[in-house]
Amino acid sequence: MRSVKIGLVVALLAGALPLPAQKAIVVDPNERAQWLGVLREIGEWAIAAEIGSGTLAVQDRRRTSIFTNSNLARVLLALYDLTQEERYKTHALAWFDHLVTLQQITLSSRGDTVGYWGDMSPAGNIYLGDAGTSASALAGAVRYTKDEQRCAYLNALQRYADFVRFGCQNDPQEKNRGGSPGWILTDGDDAGAVGCGYYRGELSTAPYTIATSVTGAAFFSAWYELTGDKECLAIAEQAARWLLKSRKSDGEIPYLLHNRVLMQWPLDTMGYVGEGLVSVYRRSENSELRDAIVRVMQRSLQWLLNRQERRGVWGRMRSEDQQRSQGVLTLLVWHESAVAADPRIAKALFRNLRYFLDKDNRKAFGVNELPITTGFVGLGIAEALEPGVTYRIK
Repeated sequence: MRSVKIGLVVALLAGALPLPAQKAIVVDPNERAQWLGVLREIGEWAIAAEIGSGTLAVQDRRRTSIFTNSNLARVLLALYDLTQEERYKTHALAWFDHLVTLQQITLSSRGDTVGYWGDMSPAGNIYLGDAGTSASALAGAVRYTKDEQRCAYLNALQRYADFVRFGCQNDPQEKNRGGSPGWILTDGDDAGAVGCGYYRGELSTAPYTIATSVTGAAFFSAWYELTGDKECLAIAEQAARWLLKSRKSDGEIPYLLHNRVLMQWPLDTMGYVGEGLVSVYRRSENSELRDAIVRVMQRSLQWLLNRQERRGVWGRMRSEDQQRSQGVLTLLVWHESAVAADPRIAKALFRNLRYFLDKDNRKAFGVNELPITTGFVGLGIAEALEPGVTYRIK
């Protein structure tokens, strides 16, 4: 593994400028207080569920999922930024400390040490979707650490970056699926896309939409912001270009996995792709690419507006797709706060947010019951209260 230049990273963090000011979305003090109250409820639920233990104390089969816990911890860090209450940060970092210990070590195709995460446990499948979500969240936690804790976080992130880039000599889990030279495609029409990892007993290096977004675009742009490594920024920008090319004429983003298009995840896909594109938009200085993100995503925003229900949400209640649907708020908040005000988008955004002010609505939707839902709802509310807060790296 390439050694992490800890001194340089610490210096970059110490001298970092804050993110450019974003236009406020929620300006009415009474509304801010109400939504912050809902966000606090979510934070208290995550704390009561013992997020730092690695196994949420809830009745849900995904209570050990690294991406679920990482989303909830990201909500807690946003709560800390919004309130300056230490307990939120303490419980979030307890999870990230645990996440670092869950990383598994192997040798890359080059023979150096790299690291990966299993999706539900250390022995779980090597899946660059959930791992990318978790690594991006871990990158956002570095700014709250120092000394040995900071070194541990940075080393884990470097090992993951190298695993994605340079693969593994052999199947790390000894399941005879073969090694990989890396999961980032560098040639042809799919240059910039990222593979899945392993899928249904096979090595999967074909383009995977979610991994391209959360690992390729979101994580590598975050790692660039931490380290200044221009190669990582190039990876993120190329991933964003691939995502933009994949958009359909009506604005939908297809869910491509292992050379198949899966139809049951339209909202999930839009939310995750939004996460990656907004990450690159915030961190890249390439004005041509930033303009392309704005231009290409106009139809996707319209696609979202066309599918929003009158009550303000998207999807079939409690379905797997709806549990991840609140991820689409990142696109609405981004456009309103960083691109241009649009009354249609503002109306859709506030219709959605006001839905969650009603306690019965929150219960029906699964807030503070379904871990996946709860994390995504929290991230959306946090972004509306302070645009960019859940993307903050420095």
